[in-house]
Amino acid sequence: MSEVVSLIAQIREEVGTGASRSLRKKGMVPATIYGTGNNTLSIAIEEKEITKYYRKPQYMSQVFQLEIGSKKHKVLPKDIQLNPITEVVSHADFVFLGNKIQKMNIPVVYLNNENSIGVKRGGYFNTVRRFLTILCPVENLPRKIEIDTIDMPIGKSIKAKEAVLPEGAKLLDNPEFVIASIVGKKGKADVEAEETATAAPAAKSSTK
Repeated sequence: MSEVVSLIAQIREEVGTGASRSLRKKGMVPATIYGTGNNTLSIAIEEKEITKYYRKPQYMSQVFQLEIGSKKHKVLPKDIQLNPITEVVSHADFVFLGNKIQKMNIPVVYLNNENSIGVKRGGYFNTVRRFLTILCPVENLPRKIEIDTIDMPIGKSIKAKEAVLPEGAKLLDNPEFVIASIVGKKGKADVEAEETATAAPAAKSSTK
């Protein structure tokens, strides 16, 4: 199982916009834990701590142990909101980690994609998917899935089924779906034109 990070949290006695604003002035972030048949918990976490971990790679697949008084809860990040001006965390959602099997979106890291054979010969590495959805035993939850692309030539593609998953994990995505490829110069122009045509404006951060 990936490293578990411990964070101190406290129960929020009051909820709502005014209470959340008051918490933030004290350097705390309002947060919520829910899921897997447990009662929803409204909590507060030190802003500096949660922002520090949010800015690290693969935050959304990081397992946290939230210590609330004498109780400890293993959780996964579900959603996060940033202050649109300061870009520090303003609200966080977590889900209770199930005891046996957990569904997760795992980041895919393409190793050596700038040094692969195809790129060195003038090709363009086209990333189609940056996450894969899996069902995985809790004890084997990964932070990321790595795929080495050093030997990929121009014209080569990677399908979802080629990703090496942890023991006991099951891929939920279409196994035949192409998640990355190396295309030639003409293909690069086609890919960039398609990305420009379909690009949507980035969502703005909001606060609760």
